[in-house]
This record gives sequence, structure tokens and C-alpha cells, in this order.
Amino acid sequence: MIKFLHTADLHLGKVFHDQSLREDQQAMLNDIVRILEDESYAALIIAGDVYDRSIPSPDAVELFGAFLGEVKSRNPSIEIIVIPGNHDSASRLGFGRELFARLGIHFAFSPGDCDKPVIVERNGESCAFYLLPFLNPGVLEGEDTAGEGPMHLRAQAALAKEAGRRMKKAQAELSVQGAHYSVLVAHLFASGGVEAGSERVFLGNAELVNISLFKDFDYIALGHLHRCQRIGEKAWYSGSPLTYSFGEATEKFFLSVALNQGGAEVEKIPVKPLRKVTSLSGPFARFSGETSDPELLAAKDDYLEIRLTDRGITENARDMLRKRFPQLLSLRQDEALAELSMALAAKAPASGQGPRGERRNLSADFRDFLTGLYGGTAPDNSAEISAELSAEIELFNTLLAETEAEESSAGGEAPLASLRPHGLP
Repeated sequence: MIKFLHTADLHLGKVFHDQSLREDQQAMLNDIVRILEDESYAALIIAGDVYDRSIPSPDAVELFGAFLGEVKSRNPSIEIIVIPGNHDSASRLGFGRELFARLGIHFAFSPGDCDKPVIVERNGESCAFYLLPFLNPGVLEGEDTAGEGPMHLRAQAALAKEAGRRMKKAQAELSVQGAHYSVLVAHLFASGGVEAGSERVFLGNAELVNISLFKDFDYIALGHLHRCQRIGEKAWYSGSPLTYSFGEATEKFFLSVALNQGGAEVEKIPVKPLRKVTSLSGPFARFSGETSDPELLAAKDDYLEIRLTDRGITENARDMLRKRFPQLLSLRQDEALAELSMALAAKAPASGQGPRGERRNLSADFRDFLTGLYGGTAPDNSAEISAELSAEIELFNTLLAETEAEESSAGGEAPLASLRPHGLP
């Protein structure tokens, strides 16, 4: 039996709505270290997107380096196998790979080496791990079948097919030599896979890979999609070990895989995050007053997104709600903004002119905008508007008069029409 742990899409160094995830990622890596203290594990597989950026921050590099050292110190015989994903720079991630390989830490560098597997032996059995980094256009050339020179391949599907051809040939040779198992480690978008919401997704069917190209492997360890899922009979996405968008707030896992003569036995190991990622909705009053709502109490320290359902804008809502929810990262008032947009659109003619071709009254437009924004109606007498709004309108009128005076002296048209935000009259 050969046993290994499969994970992917660590995205070290990621910033989530301006929030550093350093502590969260450190806690997640500590969990991997604890799991791998079990010396029955022969290998750790990281199937791409180690970092969130091709040029990772020094802090992210330090975090990953310390993690590798801790894994090897707790389980010296384990082999660590890492491939670059579409977020990684293969050359940076693979720096020093020749030296690290002697220490049992293997970094894939080029898809052209996909037919040169890492051999892991344990208990008299051996497993060949074939490494297929993310396939950027042009990294592989197809066979010359028409005598016109090598084919330059760009689409993911064509690149994967060529890689599969090369690996199948190598598999046949290793089988003759007595290798017991073969595993593919790849970073790609398999046909039938379901996105979680925070991946960098590619458009077009040519970027989807039919996993049946690799049917001869005993297990296919995939990275790229952040949702843990099985594709076909032998392929698995471990998914990202942490939640990286409010749309993918589902349970996360590491995959423990045991290869034996009966096939691959896969066990999901739940990840316990330092903080959950939660999205809640409701009127402002639900979140601002005293409450015994168990959902709100449970989410007090979560990374939180609140979607307000009120039809009017609540001013300074984020600052007020952060007193209760210190990890509030996203506040959305979509319904109120939609109402405001509809109201403004109803008032706005098709052009910047009035109903009989006169110029628009920008001062009145601005007054209507402010009173609509804060949930009021524009009265005929500006003295009835609140003192705060009156001050803003007075300042606007002063700036408008100065701008129009400057434009008139220059012999041009008033410039404010060209400066209006899109969607405003």
C-alpha cells in the first residue's frame, strides 16, 4: 500500500477583502503538519497554486519554507511533491529544485518533463508520480505527422492530449520495470468540474480537459477548482483548504489516499478553519439592535459579508455594524442601489438636455441625487432640506459656478456633463 495526502490551491499570501489571511493560512498548514506526523504517509501532494501571485510576497515565501521544513522534521522519510498552478511562476517556485530533490522535496518545473515521474517506494511497493504543471499556451509541441515541423499547441485540450500521449509511453516502460502504481498530479480544468467562485476561470470549451485522457492512472490528483469533488472514476479535486470567496463558503477537506491492489481508497479529512466565512442578509435593523438570533451570535467573529435588503441607503452602515461584527469584510446594499438607479433613470431624459432642448439644471439634479441617496424626497423649498444637505448643495453650487465661469471665459461649454458618473443624469 502507498498512502499520501492530496491538497492544492493554498494561495499563500492571499488578501481577502483587504484582510490578510496569514494567521488563517498558518493554522491550516499546521493542520497538515499534524496529519503528516503519521509515518504511514509516504508523500504529500500539492497540486498547484501554492502562492496567490506569480511574484509572492516575502512573507508568503517564508511561510511556505517554514512549512516544508516542519513537515520534513516531523516525518523525515516523507516525499513532498509540488507542481505550479496558473497563479504560480514555475521558474520561481522551482528555484533550487535539483538540491531540494535530494532532500525528498520535488518541484515540477516544465510540462516537458511530465514523462519523468518521481518514484516513491514504501513497504516493498513503488508508485510513479507524474507531474503536469499548468499548461500555458506553447509549452508543448505536438508530433510532426505531416512532415511540416512540430505543431505549436495553444489550447488546454490539445496540450493535455499531447502530455497524455507522452506519459502513456513512459507508463508502459515503467510497467515493464515493475512499478506497482501510477498517479498523475495536474493543475487543470476538467470537463464536468464545478467552480466554487474564486478561481481564475478560462472561457471556451478548448480550455476544458477530458479526464478520460488519463484513464490509465490509478489516481489523478487535481488542482485548480476550489470545490472538493470527484471527476469520473479516479480523479479528485481536493479543493482549496480555505474559503477564498463568500460564494464558496462550503466545507473544506484534505484528501487522504491509499493505493492498493483494489484501487484508490479516498478519505476526506475536514479542515477546521481559524475563522469561518459567512454571508448573511436582512434589513439593517436585524444586525444593529440587540439580538438573540443564533445565526448572528454564531457569526460574531466570522469573516462576514452582510447584504442589506432595505430599499433605502443606510449611511455609515459598515462602521456601525463593525462594532458588533469586528470581522465584517463586505457590506452590500444592492437593493437600495437598484432602487436609486431606477429612480434616477426615471427622471433622466435620453440626453443631457431638458424636455424642450434646454440645458439641464445641474444644481437641481444634484439636490435630487442627495435626497434620493439618503431616503428623502426633494422639496420645492431648499430651506426645508436638512442643514447638512444644504451645506453640501451650497458647496456644489459654488464649485459649479466657478467651473462654468472658467469655461465661459475660455469660450467652451460647461464641462460637468462630461464628468458625471455613469448612470447619473
